[in-house]
Amino acid sequence: MKDDLRVQRTKKLLKENFKELFLEMDYEKITVKQLCEKAMINRRTFYLHYDSIDDILNEILSEMTKKFLEYTKDYDHIENPKRIVKDYFMFTSSSPLFEKLNNNIDYNYLREIINTKVRNFGKDNFKSIYNLDDFKSKMILTYLNSATVNMYRTWCLEGKKVPIEETINIASKLITDGLKNNL
Repeated sequence: MKDDLRVQRTKKLLKENFKELFLEMDYEKITVKQLCEKAMINRRTFYLHYDSIDDILNEILSEMTKKFLEYTKDYDHIENPKRIVKDYFMFTSSSPLFEKLNNNIDYNYLREIINTKVRNFGKDNFKSIYNLDDFKSKMILTYLNSATVNMYRTWCLEGKKVPIEETINIASKLITDGLKNNL
């Protein structure tokens, strides 16, 4: 059934329309009825593929995470913080959905789903933290992740007035050198 082109088209249609609704309104207000009307499909068709709105969102979040990890898979994020900061800024700014998830504090719980997947990927794939105990590797990954996400959020909240490359340089320098060397 997964390989059936009709199933693939229907799921794609549902996800595209869900993303449009997500950008137009709060996630918590999106209903199956609204989504089906927008996608012009029957509710039964929706329930053939998903159990709930949460299921479609989780699938989209998994796809976004996979796309980001594919985008950044060729290097160790810990060993190359400037590159991961740049890649995060560029990836996020190119995706309205990801940017909305990033910048709305009400969606911290959704972003944490992505963060957990990225941390687990890092723990399993970054040579720089292989030999560290679980707690220390989580702390390092959390620091890099939260610093990058929150600096991106600050840049957006400030209206993106500073060019993205300059912002990436500031964020990278802070992450790699800390506060003492940047005051």
